Amino acid sequence: MNILYKVLKFSLILSIALITMGGTSSCKTKEGCGLEEKYKADMEKTKRGDSNLWSKKQKKRIKKG
Repeated sequence: MNILYKVLKFSLILSIALITMGGTSSCKTKEGCGLEEKYKADMEKTKRGDSNLWSKKQKKRIKKG
C-alpha cells in the first residue's frame, strides 16, 4: 500500500509538471505567440473618434460650452 501511494504521488507530480511545461513552451519571451499575430487588430483600419457615448444633441451642448 505504501509503494502504491508513492507511485501515485510521483505520477501526479510528474503529470502536473509536464502539463505546465508543455503549455509555456509554445510562447517565447519577447517574441510572443503565433496566435497574437493572427488575431491582432490592424490599427490602420480601426475607426477612431466615432463614439456613440453622447447623442448629437448632447455633443452640440458640449461644443457650445
